[in-house]
Amino acid sequence: MKFGKRFRIKISIIMPEWEHECMSYKNLKKQLNLMDPESRDEGFKRLLKNELVKMNDFFSKKEEEYKNIFQELKSEVADLDSGEDATRVIVDLLQFHNKLVLLLHYHELNFDGFLKIIKKHRKKTGELFSLSFMQRDNKKLVFIANSLDKLLSECVETLRQLVHAQS
Repeated sequence: MKFGKRFRIKISIIMPEWEHECMSYKNLKKQLNLMDPESRDEGFKRLLKNELVKMNDFFSKKEEEYKNIFQELKSEVADLDSGEDATRVIVDLLQFHNKLVLLLHYHELNFDGFLKIIKKHRKKTGELFSLSFMQRDNKKLVFIANSLDKLLSECVETLRQLVHAQS
């Protein structure tokens, strides 16, 4: 099975509600094949930049939202009395952990798509690809520099401590 088909299937199964926020791999590949060889590089960069900005904005928004949710959950954990049943907070933390894992899947799938389309570009043009064309916008590509690992680790550690305290 080709990458593009696997990509679409995974997105439709794992995160159908975020499908419109994911890379349009099929469209990028189609446009790369249709472009005039003389203007392929600039046209492709423009399309890829639009996709990167879309994914970056979505990822940044979700990451910030999840950081705020986690702060609220940590406050709930801190407000628990020693004898109080923490089941509800544990369930909330587990559900939050699942959301983080879903966002991590979003990142991994789209990053794989990004690498794959860059490889296709290199095959078509024979040129190495650089993200330097993005630097002019002074917009940090949070999507590429994934920082979810720290948040995920903190969530797991909070869960571990809470469950241990309940035993």
